[in-house]
Amino acid sequence: MSISVEVRGDTNFEQYQRLIQNLSDPKHKELLLDGLGAVVESQTRRRIADEKTAPDGSAWPEWSASYAKTRHSNQSKLQGNGDLLDSIQYIVERNQVRIGSPLVYARVLNDGFEGAVQVSPHTRLITQAFGKALRYPVYQSVGSFTRMMNMPQYQFLGLSAENQTEVYAVIGDFWQGLMQ
Repeated sequence: MSISVEVRGDTNFEQYQRLIQNLSDPKHKELLLDGLGAVVESQTRRRIADEKTAPDGSAWPEWSASYAKTRHSNQSKLQGNGDLLDSIQYIVERNQVRIGSPLVYARVLNDGFEGAVQVSPHTRLITQAFGKALRYPVYQSVGSFTRMMNMPQYQFLGLSAENQTEVYAVIGDFWQGLMQ
């Protein structure tokens, strides 16, 4: 990679020399990527916790009536126990920043999913039967089975127009800092 600069008129040449010198230092690129990652991670957390909209501004779908019955009054979309919110992170790798979640279901939430899902054999604790609590809960073995799943899209990853403006401001501030 090479950089060429042509300076005309009455300009502070030393300022441009410092900028070129700073640009050649790999730690500056990593600092910029780290700053961008932190900003986008914060934006994504805000989208999940407060905004409840996709990056394009569209509202997330409402819960189905049957699913809404399983939620507590203080739970909101994508924030049952806070696991997704807590898992949002950024990683700086080579010349890029990745923002996301390591949780297996994060992709399904972000992209939506409709299709068959294989459920592994497991043991289930039965605490009620026919709508009445059991005096002594019972463990029941459940064999492997396939079920159909229809998860609407709750897109939380991406940049809104406002997010992009904030990212550009971070880049602008970074460049200003390099020029000083």
